[in-house]
Amino acid sequence: MLRELIEEGYLLTQRPEINMLNQPTWVNGNQHDEFLRWEMKALLYIQQKYRGNPMILEFQKIINDDQKNCFIKTLYSLVGILEAFEQIQPKVVNIDYDLIISNIIEHFNTCAIQLKRRHAGRDTLTINDEYDVQDLLHALLKLHFSDVRPEEWTPSYAGNSNRMDFLLKEAHIAIEVKMTRDNLKDKEIGEQLIIDIAKYQQHPDVDTLYCFVYDPNTILHNPVGLENDLNKLSTDNFSVKVFVRPN
Repeated sequence: MLRELIEEGYLLTQRPEINMLNQPTWVNGNQHDEFLRWEMKALLYIQQKYRGNPMILEFQKIINDDQKNCFIKTLYSLVGILEAFEQIQPKVVNIDYDLIISNIIEHFNTCAIQLKRRHAGRDTLTINDEYDVQDLLHALLKLHFSDVRPEEWTPSYAGNSNRMDFLLKEAHIAIEVKMTRDNLKDKEIGEQLIIDIAKYQQHPDVDTLYCFVYDPNTILHNPVGLENDLNKLSTDNFSVKVFVRPN
């Protein structure tokens, strides 16, 4: 990822024109927006991977001193700092994956409701089915995880290969999404998830399975019972965490 950021920075330096006197020029137009996005992406990366390193403060200072003028010299300076980070071992940070994922799920419905309240009634994402739930959840996961793999193949179970909804391979976590409807209630959801749990237990990159059941119209009669029954399917080597939300 660090090398990719460096190469992306160099590509930005090659796009604008630099005058014959080799004076610093501005990054204009679309390049200006790309530059700002690249700055923030690079800053967030080094803050996460090299927490506490004093070069992060220097990186931030260069950005602040530039005052959003987006000089080419600023870009070269920032790329130079990133290259210096290549010589340093990243700081190991203990990430509380359970806190992050459970927080996303707990606030998912609030986020879905807020999306409906757009200025002047502009188009938005309306949660009508399971695919809509997956799309919004994917976007929320990308805020915290750089490697989110949708629809990875799972091993064959009962003669069939299936796709999982999301795989966070680095964390050995899978996320399965369900959305209730009139013909998908307590019994049907439970039966589907029992099969899913058995399927995921065979996957070599999954130690924990999060099952998110989105029930915006409170169709389920006993969501707590469903959670408790399915969570009991956890083993010493495989953890199952079921969330029915909102509840």
